[in-house]
Amino acid sequence: MIFVSVGVLVWIAIWFGNNHLAHDSFFPYREAVGDTWFGGFARWDAEWYRTIVREGYVYYPGVQSSVAFWPTYPIVVSLFSWAFPSIYITGTFVTVCGGATAVVLLRKWAKVFVPNSVAITAVALLCVFPYSWYLYGVVYSDALFVATAIGAFYLVERDRYFWAGMVGIMATAGRPAGLVVAFALVLRVIERRNLAKGAKGLRELFNPRTLTRSDAPIFLSWLGVGAWCAFLWVKFGDPLLFASIEASKGWDQGAGPSTWLKFRLIEELQHRPFEWSTIGHVAHGLVVFGALFLLPRVKKRFGWAYTVYALGLIALPLLGTKDFFGAGRYLLGTFPCIVIAAELLVARPKLRAVILPVSLLVMLAFAVGFGRGSYIS
Repeated sequence: MIFVSVGVLVWIAIWFGNNHLAHDSFFPYREAVGDTWFGGFARWDAEWYRTIVREGYVYYPGVQSSVAFWPTYPIVVSLFSWAFPSIYITGTFVTVCGGATAVVLLRKWAKVFVPNSVAITAVALLCVFPYSWYLYGVVYSDALFVATAIGAFYLVERDRYFWAGMVGIMATAGRPAGLVVAFALVLRVIERRNLAKGAKGLRELFNPRTLTRSDAPIFLSWLGVGAWCAFLWVKFGDPLLFASIEASKGWDQGAGPSTWLKFRLIEELQHRPFEWSTIGHVAHGLVVFGALFLLPRVKKRFGWAYTVYALGLIALPLLGTKDFFGAGRYLLGTFPCIVIAAELLVARPKLRAVILPVSLLVMLAFAVGFGRGSYIS
């Protein structure tokens, strides 16, 4: 299995970075349970999730606070924490399960629309994408979000609207992109209903009056984001606190022209264009624009709902980050774009024979860096 084979390489890469390279100053060597094999997966945001599981959510005005991190992942980690000696090891277990599930569901979803050869290539592309080391054990929420998002859409394609809504709850409470998931799931149900009736034109295609009582369970997916906002409102007095906290010192990603127009990245390109951090930010930006380039093909192959979904995920780093940083892992969830990229590679086997191994090598290099504590994504 591709996921297992690549996963072994990722584990070796992160183990090597953690145990045989000089650590970033933020991550000195620790004498913690399982740190030799698991310590390299517990970097950066992992500490936030550990704090949430142990102490719950807190908020300090104007200061980085845990309310920026959505609840699905820490809740699942908390549910399984009794079975492992540390929260970090529990988080690694949850991430590996989420990554494996995402890979299985991606193939199932892709086969609804494309030949098996494309579906297999899409799986391979996801497994070796330069930022996919987040699927193999890193104590971050990305793997679980990708799995639940793909799962919800796959269940819609199977006409299992109740279970799509239930899985959608986890997806919509998993990351800020959950808002996009909730909207796109409903949009896809409407689109499928009207396509079956031979609708032509956008007005007919997205006429909500054709929805029936049997379609109603898809709206359950809104409970995830709704419950999260209600919790923030009751406990902290602001249902959208997860958004405003992004402007706190250190994150500095409040909404506004400086964020939207990437003033920080422009400054880096002017004054330190060849520093690794600047090169990394440019690489993230290229991923964003590459995904945008694929959207017309997404619309043609999968329809408007999936295009809206992919565009929504792309818009988050495009408009919500000051320098595109993090876009690589944020866009792991743009599975329609991944399948389209796979379709292009299947039509170009020589290019595929180059892209997949090169992407794997880049990912492993990033994994080594992450293992030693480098701030990569």
